Amino acid sequence: MFFGRTPEPLALDTWRKNLSLGLLALTMAVPCTFAKELRIVTIDSAPFGFHTADGKPTGMIYEISNLIAEEAGFNYTNEILPYPRTVHAVGSGDADFVIRYGNAELENVAIPVARVLSLPTIVVGHPSVKFESLKDLHGKTVGIPRGGRFDDAFEANTAILKYPVADYAQAIKMVTAQRIDAGIGSSVGLYYNAHLLGIKKEQLGKPLVLSTQHFALHFSKKRENQETIAALRIAVARLEKRNAIKKIVDKYLSTFDWDLMPKQVPSSAAPRQ
Repeated sequence: MFFGRTPEPLALDTWRKNLSLGLLALTMAVPCTFAKELRIVTIDSAPFGFHTADGKPTGMIYEISNLIAEEAGFNYTNEILPYPRTVHAVGSGDADFVIRYGNAELENVAIPVARVLSLPTIVVGHPSVKFESLKDLHGKTVGIPRGGRFDDAFEANTAILKYPVADYAQAIKMVTAQRIDAGIGSSVGLYYNAHLLGIKKEQLGKPLVLSTQHFALHFSKKRENQETIAALRIAVARLEKRNAIKKIVDKYLSTFDWDLMPKQVPSSAAPRQ
């Protein structure tokens, strides 16, 4: 490569070509700080993320995640993964972000960027059983979707028997079959799956509302980039202003008349802005 004095006119084209190649090599040696393609993961739990009968990925959070990436101007991929694997994907840097409930495990490896959706966390059981406080759950078996942590007070209460289940659907099936006393999770997750299973409202008892939890966009600390994070935060704000996120939520929840938002209690701590 020639970086000395300007060559004679006959060699000028060759010199320019070599100079261009040299500058290109120097540019490629500098790491790009602004992500060109985002790698998204979505929890495998209807209605948030799931596959249709013909294998097509879809879901409420799946669509919202894609919309946020598009609004921010990024290309993206989005993979639906089991709940626990979403933490691993973000923690290892295999994924840029996930939208899901926050907890200590996730926040060790990811930065809460923006709230996207707030939902009540409930405990629901058979109609023959009445729950009015956590104390009423002492000695009871409560199904928890594997990898889920929904309420700090519930998690800390050792008098409650916590039974891991595969997903919301299994929790609801076991409740109605009276194999467990109750299931815990988001109101939407539990009731949507009950609806899909053909279970009527009357087959479930009155919910105990524990807290309001937030589906927030969590960005991988290993992939952290302030320009990308700022673009995503702005995109969420724009979409909320246009009610675009609400439209997706309504599309999934307006097909049945369950009370998906029972009376809420004070929310948990907000994501750091």
